[in-house]
Amino acid sequence: MKTHLLTLALACTTFVGCSEKDVQVSEAPESSEPIVMDELPPMMDMGGHPEHGPHGGELVELGKEAFHIEMMHGTGAVALYVLDGSATKAVAIEAEKLTVSLKHDGEVKSFELPADPQAEDESGKSSRFTSTSAEMDQWMEAGAEGAVILQINGKSFTGKISHDHDHDHEGHSH
Repeated sequence: MKTHLLTLALACTTFVGCSEKDVQVSEAPESSEPIVMDELPPMMDMGGHPEHGPHGGELVELGKEAFHIEMMHGTGAVALYVLDGSATKAVAIEAEKLTVSLKHDGEVKSFELPADPQAEDESGKSSRFTSTSAEMDQWMEAGAEGAVILQINGKSFTGKISHDHDHDHEGHSH
């Protein structure tokens, strides 16, 4: 009986085993072609725009991604940039100021950010609005929530300001 099992085991090994000619080793040729990725890079979200604006700030969606506001704070001042739907290019609008309403620790306050045109903005328009209000900057840093309402090409847009501060603050400036 033991001989039959040993013979059977050897027969199975012979049929199932592999030989050197079955193993194929191929080396990938070196190529100077660009690498094609199957997934979006991690800094892009599923909406196709970056997680942060061109200046590294937090993004606020306007009108189902028609436009965005990039919020910069944490330096003693606050800047809001109006961006296109992809959140990558500045959009200069006809506005002398933006008003932001914030709520923090049960208190509600409105802050005005006067137009502060960038060099490339068309005359009479601005894509950047800034405030040197230390109080507004502190509220933004503390996670105040609220809204900004603005007109772009005759249409009114409301952006909801809420902070997703689950990320680590060390080495991260807004």
